[in-house]
Amino acid sequence: MTNRAAKRFRARIMHSLSPEKVEDIRDGVLEVDDSGRIVSFGWADPMSNAQVQEFPSRLIIPGLVDVHSHIPQLDARGKHGSTLLAWLDRYILPAEMAFAEPRVVDDVAVRFFKKLILNGTTTAGLYSTVHAEATNRCFEIAQAAGVRCFIGKVMMDRNAPAGLLETTADSLGQSEALCAKWHGAGNGRLRYAFTPRFAPTCSFELLKDAAELARSAGAYLQSHIAETLDENDRVKELFPGHRDYVSLFEDAGCLGPRTILAHAIHLSDDEYRRLAASDTKIAHCPTSNFFLKSGRMSVRRVEGAGCAYGFGTDVGAGTSMSIFTEMRHADYAQDEHSIPPAKALWLATMGGAAVMSMDSEIGNFAPGKFADFCVLDISGIDPVYRLDALDTDELLSLLMYRGDSQMIESTYVAGERLDVDAISRAFS
Repeated sequence: MTNRAAKRFRARIMHSLSPEKVEDIRDGVLEVDDSGRIVSFGWADPMSNAQVQEFPSRLIIPGLVDVHSHIPQLDARGKHGSTLLAWLDRYILPAEMAFAEPRVVDDVAVRFFKKLILNGTTTAGLYSTVHAEATNRCFEIAQAAGVRCFIGKVMMDRNAPAGLLETTADSLGQSEALCAKWHGAGNGRLRYAFTPRFAPTCSFELLKDAAELARSAGAYLQSHIAETLDENDRVKELFPGHRDYVSLFEDAGCLGPRTILAHAIHLSDDEYRRLAASDTKIAHCPTSNFFLKSGRMSVRRVEGAGCAYGFGTDVGAGTSMSIFTEMRHADYAQDEHSIPPAKALWLATMGGAAVMSMDSEIGNFAPGKFADFCVLDISGIDPVYRLDALDTDELLSLLMYRGDSQMIESTYVAGERLDVDAISRAFS
């Protein structure tokens, strides 16, 4: 029989109720059953004798959600490239070719998942490489880490270097086999995403068949769209029969509620409206966009069209694995629009969960959801700060504009603390 309150966590607790409303309980208790789901959340009862884990002078917030990143690109962060395509050729494709070697996969992926946890990220949408064995190993390491994520084997059947080029049949077959093995594994924490890299490296057949496999399996589909103007021009050359970039994905059947397209910077208002009509989601990667000078995604236009979006670190063009960095950069990137701290927290938690089609499971502390959260010590930002001296708006602003991994004390999924050292022990 389930114990309705197997664990209780006491701290200042904050979560999002909407893009505008944050609930902040200065002395709160989160009650979690033995399945890892939230039983209740509210003010602590000073008269209660119930056993509770105390986090004095600490803040609990929901686990952060990173909707777009690349495992093999971890060590490419901060390597300057003049353009997206030149940067890919010089740094990224060689880093991905190295994933043919199992020891490289173990080294990079173990460090990647450790950094994910140390940054308070509990859920992520991730790319591997074209290598099926490397992708399988990434899933094994993710399972040992205990995070929620979907991962996809990158699919490229044209315009790729010899070490990464696949046949269409191999790309589809290997992806289908990985999906059958991993989609829903790890007590539902692990899921699969069919991952055509982006249109220039994919035939129309690959896009179409990948979309069909994703639909049949109830899996995800992830790709990139309109990151740079050069990319848009290349797509026009390769796919002249389609009226615009979004129509290519429409005609291939790629759009839908479990599709996440990264960047989406250089699209027309009509293209944004069609993405919204299909319930296709956008991964907004402001730090990456700054680094490669790709352009600025207009939040005003995206929201005006009704598109759902969440934050992606996009490592390695993104130089940080912290979602707090994306929160502030998303605001900095807007010329005519502001992303206030309350909304940024929502996008980093509930908004990201919605992009991942997991908002009924995670994202805030509503009863019935999984207890995914991180414990923050704001003195890690600067010892001058005292949690009890900050009101809600001051605390939100501090997290958004100065927050980083230094304030993450611990990270929990389904009420269990994630142990970064256990990942190393399992794959040493």
